[in-house]
This record gives sequence, C-alpha cells and structure tokens, in this order.
Amino acid sequence: MEIQRQIKVLIEKYRIFPSDKLGQNYLINLQAIDYIVQLINPDKNKSYIEIGPGFLQLTNPIAEKAKEIVAIEKDKRFEDFYKEFEKPNIKIIFSDALDFDLINSEAHEIYGNIPYYISSELIIKIARALNIERTVLLLQEEYAKRILSKKDSKDYSSITVLVDFFFNKKFIKTFPSNFFYPKPSVNSSLIELNRKEIYKDIDIQDFLNLVRVSFGMRRKKLYNNLKQKFKENAIKEAMLNADISLDVRAENLDVSQYINLYRKIFDEK
Repeated sequence: MEIQRQIKVLIEKYRIFPSDKLGQNYLINLQAIDYIVQLINPDKNKSYIEIGPGFLQLTNPIAEKAKEIVAIEKDKRFEDFYKEFEKPNIKIIFSDALDFDLINSEAHEIYGNIPYYISSELIIKIARALNIERTVLLLQEEYAKRILSKKDSKDYSSITVLVDFFFNKKFIKTFPSNFFYPKPSVNSSLIELNRKEIYKDIDIQDFLNLVRVSFGMRRKKLYNNLKQKFKENAIKEAMLNADISLDVRAENLDVSQYINLYRKIFDEK
C-alpha cells in the first residue's frame, strides 16, 4: 500500500484527523523519507530525539539503525496507535516539544518536521541545549529562507543572527507541497545545523536580548532601537568602538559584528 493511502487509512481508523492548530502535515513521499533517513545516517550507538513523530513515517526506518529514538508528540490522540505499534527502541513521550528537557537527554542529535508556529522558539531552545550537536529540520520554505539568508537582505532577521551564533547552517533540499498530507499552501525546506564552539565570554541570554532589541523595529536605525534598552551615550560609544556606523540598520550587521558590539556594550557595563 502506498504511503499516502496508508496515512489516510490510519487517520480514519484512529480518528486522528489533521489539526490546523497543531500544524499537522504528514510527509507522505517515500523518496523524501528515504532521503531524510540517509541524511540523518542513523548509528546503532547513538540516540536521537524526534519532534512530532506522527504516524512514525520517519521514526521506524531511523529506529531500525539507531540505538534509541525519543519521540516527542504533543497530540495525545496518537496513544492507541502507538500502543499497537510499540518497538523496544522507540520511546514515545507525550509533551509539547517546547517543554521537553533537551539538556538532560543523552541524545546529541535531533530531527523533525516542524510546525511553523513553534519554529523560532524550538530553534532557540535547541540552540541553548549545548549537548545537541546536530539538528536536521524540515521547515516552511519561507521560514527556512530567513534562517539561511545573508545580511543586507529582506529575509535577514534576528533568528538568522541567532542561528549563525550557535550553528554552521546548510540548506539541503526543498520538498514540494504535494509531498505532504494534507497538502499545505507552501513548500518545505530541509536544513542542517551543526553546533559551533560556544563563546565562553558571552552570556547567552544577554546576547539573545541584544539581537532581539536590535531588530525590534526593522525600519529604525540600529542605534535608535538600542536606545530603547541601553543608555544612549553608552550605545553610541559602544557602536563607535566596534567600528559600526550610527546610521546602520539591524540587517546590515553579520553575527561577528553583533558579537563585537556585545563585547563593547557588556565589557563596559
């Protein structure tokens, strides 16, 4: 039975109709599933975290070659389905992925088909879990463009800078909307994030706050945005010491310039 028909049969059998609220669009293209499994390249000595296992389309083939999959599912309607398809190395946890404790997990890799509405929060949560070394995510194409963008572009945003701070990023592939059921209105892009060495002299929360404030009002100059949070004279001095013009906007700085600006601001506090 082809996978699309399989999914539709399971939806009817278990009465788990896709929820718009939960952003449920199931991957139903076998070639795409095989491609992602090969990219993840599961290892029998490694444990993995999966966000949103759904009907286990990705979970099962990865579990065949992995030590363990810890699969985080928010939708409790799947309980009966998972009881029927239990496997010893697949551990299902019913939880919101945003509430799950990544930091104390023994897994060092995480993957999933991510709903748009949790994308930024989840990526920041993963970024702060320094034990997670590699992340493979399927995201809405337009959102993925923001992550992959370069400075001075319209897609460049605070999430771009934060991803660049924590990870080396890589675009892998775009999947058309008809690879999913129900068919969404947009395509999805597969990206890979690999952990960078952390800057030990930088407080992560302070850096996150600095970047968010910088992009607070996109049409404003960076200097004017930062004045809302920091003392005006201190910001002016920090920007000049960092060799940053007072006329630039947030999207004109790359991550190395934000790191330099952070040091000028917080080293002087």
